[in-house]
Amino acid sequence: MTNRNVSTYLLVGLLFFAAIGLLTGLYAGLVRLGLTIDLIHSISPLAHGPLMVNGFLGTLISLERAAALEKKWAYLAPGFMALSTVLLLSGILGIGKILLLAGSLFLLIIMIYLYRLHPRAYHLIMIMGAGSLFVGNSLYLFNVPIYTLVSWWIGFPLLTIFGERLELNRIMRPPQKAIWLFVTLIFLWILGITATHIQRNISWQIASVLLIMLALWLFKYDVARRTIKAAQWTRYSALCLLTGYGWLVLAGLFGIWKGFPRAGLFYDAQLHMIFVGFVFSMIFAHASVIIPSLSGKSIPYHKYFYLPLILLHLFLLIRVAGDIAIAATVRQIGGYGNVLAILLFLGGVPYHLFKISSQKRKKKGSQLQNIA
Repeated sequence: MTNRNVSTYLLVGLLFFAAIGLLTGLYAGLVRLGLTIDLIHSISPLAHGPLMVNGFLGTLISLERAAALEKKWAYLAPGFMALSTVLLLSGILGIGKILLLAGSLFLLIIMIYLYRLHPRAYHLIMIMGAGSLFVGNSLYLFNVPIYTLVSWWIGFPLLTIFGERLELNRIMRPPQKAIWLFVTLIFLWILGITATHIQRNISWQIASVLLIMLALWLFKYDVARRTIKAAQWTRYSALCLLTGYGWLVLAGLFGIWKGFPRAGLFYDAQLHMIFVGFVFSMIFAHASVIIPSLSGKSIPYHKYFYLPLILLHLFLLIRVAGDIAIAATVRQIGGYGNVLAILLFLGGVPYHLFKISSQKRKKKGSQLQNIA
């Protein structure tokens, strides 16, 4: 078996575990919303956050970076993340948490290594994102309540995506002063979430102001402002990006208004405006780039993908409205709808890949018949 085949099997296997992290995390979220299914080994609703942040995002993002780096040792990051997912689902929390920390440590090492190779601002931002995950998982290992450490888990996808958007933003070429303003705002945001351990609400409100400023920076300098006028995947991605930035502004305004609750419906609204409104918008936006880079297969564009995007934002609005109005049923409808939107998007990817493969096979078969 060649090294190339081994790498392919490794990628596919780790992608499978990322998918397991996502699906089980979504299920745990449904349980948290009140879904009850009589299963012998049901997943705890408390596993929702760890599975989504680490099992899914941690495995996926570290796998993407390891594949780009093409260093064998880099696969330890997604490997530890994937293995920890299995252990967490098996109820072996102690070792599972240790492996989560090990995975986030190796991801931090990857980011530092990339910065040393190419000392650019976007790699520095990604270091801060990986560092946020490491801090969050360190606190999780020592059983710090999730509502206390969750701001660090927020920082992981948030800052990683910020770094990626800056990396991909060569067309707009923001002035150097603007880039360092962006980095400074991110650094101040990290100081803000650090201070939430001392004064939770006021510090989060300050961090929320900074979050709005970061979103406005992206609105101004991100290439999506231009590519929204393009077609197919380029236009679709731009729309995902701009709506995601809009959710960051709303999350910032909500944080200024309500501070950072420790539990309850307002806590639910704050977290999901960021994790669903922003993070999943970014996943939808980058899927047409990430999946081909990992699998070698391009996703054919289809207008179908607008359906899950529209449903994602529509049901998130319903969920947040239910949270604000303290209407549990409305919140549940919004939450179930968000899961449906994510599943429709994920299901659409293999369906359209299979569809285009079938069309190519039929075309090739007809060509062979004509030759015969």
